[in-house]
Amino acid sequence: MKPETIFKQIQILYYVILFGLAVFGLAAYYFVYKTGSVMLIEPSLEQTIYTILIILVFVGIPVSYVFHKKSVAHIDPELSLIDKLVKYRKVLFIKLVTLEGLAMFSIIGYIVAGTKPYLLMYIILVIVYLISYPGKKNISEELQLENGQKGF
Repeated sequence: MKPETIFKQIQILYYVILFGLAVFGLAAYYFVYKTGSVMLIEPSLEQTIYTILIILVFVGIPVSYVFHKKSVAHIDPELSLIDKLVKYRKVLFIKLVTLEGLAMFSIIGYIVAGTKPYLLMYIILVIVYLISYPGKKNISEELQLENGQKGF
């Protein structure tokens, strides 16, 4: 397999998850806008769910970044470019899926409760996801690739 192929796989993975987030977010917003929330829940239960979401977001985002950074740092610099990219792809997938899971939890909270704070948390998570864009420059810097290995 060529390094360009692995890089394209990384890009496709990123864009497919982003597309899913966008479609689901827009569909949820439209649904709540047209019909209202799915169920009426007690304010105390909604506050509990929202508190759990906030805790998950404020723990999940840093944990996903720290896990990603430490896992990338543990990729053996002696590996070939292809092996480095394969390991990077796995690590990035975990980070992206963590952010996606948190975003989906918040948008489901929005569908159920119909309140804007859930939508705001979803938007914040999508922005964090967008910041995690795996461009060639970012990957090269994170993997500390030498000039001879940057050919992907």
